[in-house]
Amino acid sequence: MQREGGVYSYRLLDCAMAEPDWSARSDLGLSAGTPAIRMLCLHLCDDRPFQLEERLINIEAAPQITCQPLETVSPGQWLLAHVPWTEAKHMISAQNADRKLADHLGIDPGKACLVVERRTWNDDVPVTFARFWYPGGDHALEGHFHPSW
Repeated sequence: MQREGGVYSYRLLDCAMAEPDWSARSDLGLSAGTPAIRMLCLHLCDDRPFQLEERLINIEAAPQITCQPLETVSPGQWLLAHVPWTEAKHMISAQNADRKLADHLGIDPGKACLVVERRTWNDDVPVTFARFWYPGGDHALEGHFHPSW
């Protein structure tokens, strides 16, 4: 976005301790008793929604994490500066926006979204699970490959 002259901004929409039965715990492999923080963040380009981020962070892997620094620094930036990781897994899909998601992204309900899910670990300790929602009409993926032989 900055390469194309856009101005980035960020808003922390919600941040709290994750409830023991919150569904994303299983996405990261955390038990109900493992302390975790959950957040919802909006990333903008020129004051227009660019990405909605849902994130769960394992407090045992990131013991210094609190909601306070995330008011001005995105979770990704904070984690890169404070928590090592040794493995990451991405899953990319397309899903239609429900009303709440559509409201955050400024799109119509039912519109397609590009969804990227990322899990990270530090050795065998789960660090974070993030789900990034992008308005489908604004994004595309491109790959450049060579044969391995």
